[in-house]
Parts: sequence; structure tokens; C-alpha cells
Amino acid sequence: MNNYIERLLAKLKNSYFAAFPSSEVEHLQKDEKEEIIQSQNPIIPMTKLEEHETWDIQVSAAIENTDKNIMIDGLNFCTIVGKEYLFKVLAFYESLKMNSDKFNLFICCMDQLTFSFLQDKDLKNVILIPVKSFENPTLKKIKKERKINEYCWTLKAPFMELLFRKYNIPRVLYCDSDLFFFSNPQAIFDEWREFAVYLCPQRDSKNVEEVFGKFQAGLIGFKNNFHGRKSLKWWREQCLNWCSQERDGENFGDQKYLDKIPIYFHHIKISTHLGIDAAPWNCIYNNNYKFTKQENNIYIDDQKLIVFHFACLSIFDENQFDLWSLSPLKINKFIKNNIYIPYLQTLRQVIKDIKHVDTDIFNQCVTNKEVVTAKTFYGYTKLRREMDQYDTFCNFGTIVSQNYILQFSALYLSLAEKIKNFHIWTLCVDSYTYDVLDKMKLSHITLINIAELENEELKNIKNTRSLQEYCWTLKPYLCSYILLNYEEVDHIIYCDADKCFFSDPTPLLEEWGLYSIFLCRQRGTPDLERKFGMYQAGLIGFKREKNSLDILSWWKMKCLENCSTTYNDYYNSWGDQKYLDGIPNIFGNIKIITNIGINVAPWNLVMNNNHNISQKNKQIYIDNEPLISYHFGSMRIINKNEFDIWFQEPLFFAPDTLQYIYTPYIKLIKRANKKLQKTLSSTDISHLYAQLPINYIPQNPYTV
Repeated sequence: MNNYIERLLAKLKNSYFAAFPSSEVEHLQKDEKEEIIQSQNPIIPMTKLEEHETWDIQVSAAIENTDKNIMIDGLNFCTIVGKEYLFKVLAFYESLKMNSDKFNLFICCMDQLTFSFLQDKDLKNVILIPVKSFENPTLKKIKKERKINEYCWTLKAPFMELLFRKYNIPRVLYCDSDLFFFSNPQAIFDEWREFAVYLCPQRDSKNVEEVFGKFQAGLIGFKNNFHGRKSLKWWREQCLNWCSQERDGENFGDQKYLDKIPIYFHHIKISTHLGIDAAPWNCIYNNNYKFTKQENNIYIDDQKLIVFHFACLSIFDENQFDLWSLSPLKINKFIKNNIYIPYLQTLRQVIKDIKHVDTDIFNQCVTNKEVVTAKTFYGYTKLRREMDQYDTFCNFGTIVSQNYILQFSALYLSLAEKIKNFHIWTLCVDSYTYDVLDKMKLSHITLINIAELENEELKNIKNTRSLQEYCWTLKPYLCSYILLNYEEVDHIIYCDADKCFFSDPTPLLEEWGLYSIFLCRQRGTPDLERKFGMYQAGLIGFKREKNSLDILSWWKMKCLENCSTTYNDYYNSWGDQKYLDGIPNIFGNIKIITNIGINVAPWNLVMNNNHNISQKNKQIYIDNEPLISYHFGSMRIINKNEFDIWFQEPLFFAPDTLQYIYTPYIKLIKRANKKLQKTLSSTDISHLYAQLPINYIPQNPYTV
């Protein structure tokens, strides 16, 4: 029998060396002999063990009866999970099930809730191992000194060593539980082949890799052979010595140690497969890989997506997520629809199932962060999924009274003719306006009844202000209401109902970028800005994030105190608008829009009269910039044919301004007029025009 075993071992050894070119076999055999001799001399001093302590960990009875779940010829995966990652590990497991019919998943459970819940689930091919079952005195001591994430990082190597000793598996691939497989994981093992260690490069920027490491500790494999165990032992020793999320200049967590493994050890496989451990840092904000989809498979530069790392994703509930909690991150529509959405759909089903069974477990497993702290907020709704079909989507908010129904209808038409990727949340300040707009059945709007938004403090001041003053007061309240009550909204662009868009507003979103809010300069005369403010309250944008919401809260309080059509010297205020002057002085991360085509108006075009308006290939230009929007402030609709285009005082309107800006807008008003006549089944809609005295004399009459 002994001779038979010796011949079998010799055969296996020959098979191992047969995987390498014959010219390398002698070199490998020599290296192996030399390394066996040197194996007692660690490269870096190892942590001192407690007296009489050994790393031949004694496994408790709690996991002795799990062998029945092990698939002998299965691919071996392991992960470490606490309750904060329970949803994610179940999604990870589902992705394995969907893409492989033979695997073993060893899960180290960091707490009793996780162990008990997964044990009750009785998942096929899953072996549960409570962390307490293999913690020795050194690990217990370290546990008290390190944060939970640091301790989980520290456990990776000891956990894999345990699996080698306890189950004698030939190799194991450690995976963070926020990974998700999109195709058969066999591709990883095919690339790994007979190498002792499997490493995945970060493929991040050089500066980031210098700090956080060249390789990803979230997906790493070791073989249960001499070279694999030796490198794993070395990694374990380093992590026992130091494993912190605080950078010390040379190391970071468990991860930056991996830079040295290809230098210190032999038989290391560094993955070249772009579809293995794809992640935000190498697919979204770095590199310029081409993503395609063929027969339900995703490809990155012609390499199939195998597994994606959804790192730094927070879960608030089954519908609200932070897709990248480190900073605001723009995710293009292909990656969002084909990579993130399948993952979110799996997560949502997992969360719903748990919530249905036990809301207490659900509450313990969601993040304890507030939704407003999200950096890359995502609300999963039907409208949000419609938004996802575009790389950019414009969320507008506006306030409409009966006096502005025609102007709002023209605003809607101007947007609908330019883009499809928009939605307008419309606050109706009276029931008549709500009923009329509801009857119009406009496809890109959500109507908000004033009763939904009004609170006691608003009701208390409502009768003390004119309708115009009250509508101004409502602006910050509306923006906050939309951001906090509509899960799909990650930003809101407030615009007055008397604005009109002459081209695609996407440049506004692009210039706004990652800033909390944007402001538009008035670009008026010094006297005008001294009285009415430097910035325009008729076009202003806010993100769904804490700084932005803090600004809105501040603006709300100011407007509640005073919001008058008359300049107030005590408050140094005019309406809701002059308060905006203080925002850049009090708050940070403010974008002041510089594109002159974004907020054109009579006060910066007609009154200054130092810009040229022209048309080329059906595009209107102000100087050399495309005209994006124009604010038709202080304009009155006298009847369907007559207009006072600036009722404050007589002004000179250049012919090009009238031809290319006012004439097209008035034509839109006339179209809106006809649509409303049809909606109301009446030719008389004079109650929607300006209510003026019979002897009214226009300051700047205009007829088209």
C-alpha cells in the first residue's frame, strides 16, 4: 500500500511540473528545495504568539457536522460576513447559484444573528463557521483593539488556513461579500490554473495604488500547497502585526501587503482578465474600457464580465441606496442598467424576503447612516428606471398659479421639443390650476397640491403676503419637499414658470457637476444687483445631500422671516432672492454658473445691451454661446395677440432679440393657448391672461 501511495504522489508531482515548460521544471524543483530549507526564516518578523499558543486551531463542535454540505469537486469560495453584510452575502450566494452548479461557499459568521439566520436558511452548498469557533487568544486580543472592518481584514488569512486544515480543500478563493457574479466563476479558476496564489490588480490610478496597493484584497486565492500556504502564512503574520484603515505611509489594511507577495514568493498568478473583479475604480471613474452586451453577456473590451465588486454601496431600505458612498459618482446608463440594476434587483428581493419574515433583522442589517448623507443616492422607483435610460436626466421644479398656467404650458412645450429626458414637479398653489393641469395629461410632470406641502408655519404667514410673495416663500419649501419625498430624485432644478428653453439644458448639468448647489449670476447693472441681489432665484439647483439640504433649510428660515416685493433695509432683502448673496459666504461647494447662455434675461441682455443675438443652423446664439434658456420676467399676456414684454418701464429691444427670442416664445404661448382652449372646451380663456384695468397702457407692447 505504501509503495502505491508513493507512486501516486510521484505521479501527481510530475503532473504539476508538466504544467510548466520543460526548461523551467528543473528551476522550479530547485527553488522548491531551497525554499523548504529556508521556510523557517520568515521575511518579516512574525507576531509573537501567546505562551503555549499554536496556529493548529482546534475547531469547535459547532462546525463538525457540516461536511455533508461539501461538494467534493466543487469550486471553493469563502467570505467573512457580519449582519451589516447579510443582504449582500445572500445576493452573492444567489449570483453563484445562477452561474455555477458546483461550488462550496464557506462563510465565517461574525455575529450570532448572521449565523442563526443563515443556519435557518439551510442554504445548499454553504458551510457556516462561527468566528468564535476558531478564535485563539491572539485573535481575541486583537479583536478588542481593532475596528470591526479591520478585524475582518485580519481574519482572512487565518480563516483560509482553517479551511485548508479542517477540510483539506485543494484551493480557496476569498471573496468580499459585496461581489456579484455575472457569469460562470470557472473562468477565474481556468486563469488561475496551477499557480499557488491568485491576485487581481486594482487597475486604479497610479497615485491611488501607491497608497492603497496594487492588488485587490477583496478577491484573492491561495492553493493548498507549499507555495500557497507559505505566502498565506506570511500574509497572516503581517496582518496580525498591523492591519488598520489608517494609512501609516507604507501599509493600508490587509491590502497593501499584497504588493510584496509577487516579490517575495513564487508561482503567483496576476490576473489579466478585465472581467474579473471589475469595480467602480477600474470601470467607472478610471480607464476608458468599452462595454458591450451580447446575448445577455456583458463584455469589457471583449472580455466577458465574470464578477463585479460593488464596494462602498450602502443600503437604507429596499428602495434607497447609496451606490458609491465615498463621493458623488456619475455612472453611465450602460453600466447602471446592465450591471448595477441586476444587482439591486437581487438585493431588493433579498431585503423584501427578510423584511417580510422579521422586521427586527431588517432594521439591524440596514445602514444606520441618514439618507441625506448619501453621496451617490439612488431611489429605485418606476420613474427612476425611466430616468436610467439616459446618461443625463433633468429634474425640474416650478410653482404655478392660475395667472401662470399659459407660461407654464409654454415652458413645458419648450422642453418637450428639445429633450425627452426630463420631468417637472409642479406645485399648484390653487385648486383650479391643479384641475386644469391634470386635465392636460402632460406626460413629463408630477402635480403637487398645495395642501401636501403647506405646514402650520406657512399657513400662519399666507394671509400676510401677496400671492407673488407667498410663491417666492414656497420655493425652498418645494425644493426640499421634492428631494425628501420623491425617492428617484437626486437633484432638483427650480425654474420660474415664465422661463423658456431654446436648447438642450444638459450643459447646465455638466457645469453643475459634483457641486451641492448652483447659482446663476444676474449679470445686471450694479444698481440692479445692489437692490435685487447678485444671483437669480428664478433658476437655482439643489442636490439630494446634506450640505444642499442645510442650505435649503437656511433659505426657508430667511424667506419665512421676510419675503417682500419691497426692498427691506433691515433684513437687507428683496423677496426670496437677495438672501442668495449670503450663501457662498456661509456654505461651501457652491457652483456659480459661468455659461452666459444658461440664464439670459431682460436685465442682462436688454438693459445692458452689450451682447449679440444671432441664429445659425436653427440654433440661437448669445455672442458665441448657444442660448439655452431665457427668463421672460415682468412680461404680461394682455390677450392672445397682445403682449407687454416688460411692464416695468420702457426699454429698447433690439430687432434680433425680438426676432429670435420673443417671437418664438410668443408663438409657444399661442400654441399653449390653443391647447388650453381644447382642454377646457372653451374659446374664452381670458381668465388666464393678466387681469388689467381697461385703460392699461403697455410699457413695451408687442404683437406677433
